[in-house]
Amino acid sequence: MPGKTQGIVSMVCGLVSIFGSYSFGVGIIIAIVGLVMNSKAVAAGYQGTPVKVGKITSIIGLILSILGLILGIVAIAASAALQN
Repeated sequence: MPGKTQGIVSMVCGLVSIFGSYSFGVGIIIAIVGLVMNSKAVAAGYQGTPVKVGKITSIIGLILSILGLILGIVAIAASAALQN
């Protein structure tokens, strides 16, 4: 079935991006890869559950990664301000 592999890769990347959202920038990259693979699976005509789960988890992972990156920058700036 065309697109099934990309759908599964999208789902795995989405889940890994959620768990990797605490590391600076890694979750963002993996979430973007998940979204790209998701669009390739949809373009190939696959509409199974992994495609839906992959899109949702990639979006959640992207949001959490961006929030984690912002909070990390704020924490670094706050600690630098406290040291002065």
